[in-house]
Amino acid sequence: MPAKYKIGYIDEDEKQVKKYRKRFRDFGIEIVGYEFYKGLTLEELMEQVYQSEIDLLMIDYKLDESSKLFFNGEEVEREIYDKKPLFPHIIFTNKRDDAEHFVDDWKIIFSKDEIPNKNDEDYNEDKTKHFITTLIKAIEQYRNLIELKKNKISELLLKGEKESLNSSEQNSLIFLQRELGGLDKTKKKEIPENLISFEKLEDLSKIRIEAEEFLQSLIEKNKEK
Repeated sequence: MPAKYKIGYIDEDEKQVKKYRKRFRDFGIEIVGYEFYKGLTLEELMEQVYQSEIDLLMIDYKLDESSKLFFNGEEVEREIYDKKPLFPHIIFTNKRDDAEHFVDDWKIIFSKDEIPNKNDEDYNEDKTKHFITTLIKAIEQYRNLIELKKNKISELLLKGEKESLNSSEQNSLIFLQRELGGLDKTKKKEIPENLISFEKLEDLSKIRIEAEEFLQSLIEKNKEK
């Protein structure tokens, strides 16, 4: 089955990465691992993550057991939440109790027992399928959110080509651009590629400046009152 989704898996144990790469393959999921070496910084690790173009990130909680790293999964989680606040990610660990002491959102903590080993006597494939379905739904929800915002921006830009946008539409365009940019602070603000032109970018800049000047004038008037 060709891979439909790419999931990054942060685990310093290469055997664990290989194990889940094999087990996820049957569900159309490609597991992406990362390079670990002694002294790897959080910034260096996250650079690998951001360049891997994944749909979801799984983070092993205990990353410092090999003495290669000086941080654990909760620091990775905070970084991803800061840079990509709605991006789907989970803490995926054997030591759930340890993670619960440091991870604020317990809903993102999943035990590796969620995917039982096929060699176990009590193996239940439905349990594995439920876990995979949970991940896929999170991916699709995020994809739909991004697509919805891009489509709204496209509609406004297309309308702006044919006729001028009213003040409400201009404000909506500014808001959508900022909102989309806030979802991924690792990249520049996105406009659908087929709609980009210097003229449109210049128009957007003028709209933004005019809107901000207008808001500032209102603030100053209120101060005078």
